[in-house]
Amino acid sequence: MARALVLSGGGVRGAFQAGVVHRLAEAGHGPWEVVCGVSAGALNAVLAVQDRFDAMLRLWEEQAARGLTAFRSRLDAATVAAAAVAPGIVAWADLQALDGLYDNRELAEILDPFTASLPARLESCGRQLRLGVVCLQTGEYVAADPLRDVFPHEITALALASTAIPLAFDPVPLELRREGLACSGRRCQFVDGGARNVTPLADAIAAARDAGIELDGIDVVLCTPFGLEPAAHEFHGLLEIGLRAEDVLVDEIYRNDIELFRRANLLAALRHDLEAADDATGRTALETLARHGVPVGRYRPLDLRIVRPTEASWREFTGRDDADLLGEFPAPLDRNAELLRLVLGYGRWLAEHPEHHTTVPARP
Repeated sequence: MARALVLSGGGVRGAFQAGVVHRLAEAGHGPWEVVCGVSAGALNAVLAVQDRFDAMLRLWEEQAARGLTAFRSRLDAATVAAAAVAPGIVAWADLQALDGLYDNRELAEILDPFTASLPARLESCGRQLRLGVVCLQTGEYVAADPLRDVFPHEITALALASTAIPLAFDPVPLELRREGLACSGRRCQFVDGGARNVTPLADAIAAARDAGIELDGIDVVLCTPFGLEPAAHEFHGLLEIGLRAEDVLVDEIYRNDIELFRRANLLAALRHDLEAADDATGRTALETLARHGVPVGRYRPLDLRIVRPTEASWREFTGRDDADLLGEFPAPLDRNAELLRLVLGYGRWLAEHPEHHTTVPARP
């Protein structure tokens, strides 16, 4: 059975995602023929598509042990001291000079050995990888194929661009080479694809179709908690407020994506039933739907498994009835190493508890 793996964004919450994917692979749910990722999911996707699950887990474990050195604040001690004397002037100067609040050059160094091995691994196994990025110049979202859409020496830059949360990290200069894109053939700035497409389900389906792979289902691992009670605390600070607003947007995009997936399955089931009828009524119905632009022939029914943080599973994992997922789960740029280790273990635990997964069957 051919399946796709879709990995959402979420900053350091990618540790949770890595725990889920690692345990799913251990349990025999992989390999995945198509892997799509945005933001932190792009980082995990680069390793998952190569079956480097142990390396993925070690990467996050090492970051927890080293205090999350993959991103460092650019506001050094001298800047902080100066801000105490002339806070308004210093803050304005800093904001004007910085394209991002954090330095992610170490992340590029971490990615290099994995992107170097990527072309040969993909060519040998025939799997498909797509990394979502957004062009600042044109506003286009691109599910980029690292083998065909960028030069080999810029695969690391592509992965880094997909992890570049706007404001937190610098946009990444990159030249995409795909016909039909306004940004193709020229150097543009790219940022985290999660800004436009947090659950790239359509990317996985399109990649499989283009490669002639018939998928049977898709596994989605989301980093951001959804369906929670309203937050009980106030949000303060530019990044905290901005990232909370992004979470709200991500929630809406996710719900829309799942609804569209359900509709696609309904259309696929309708086509199957009409074709199975094999009579004049069925053929007439198919012709009528096609004439009115209803894409019944575009989809194939797929089952969907979604693994994501939930209040119920978090309380069961922690063993506390008063556990508060929203208050205790790390923010996308949280630098709490102990919490990072905790959610990595939570991801592995959750992968083993299918009663906490959400499933959408291929046929309603």
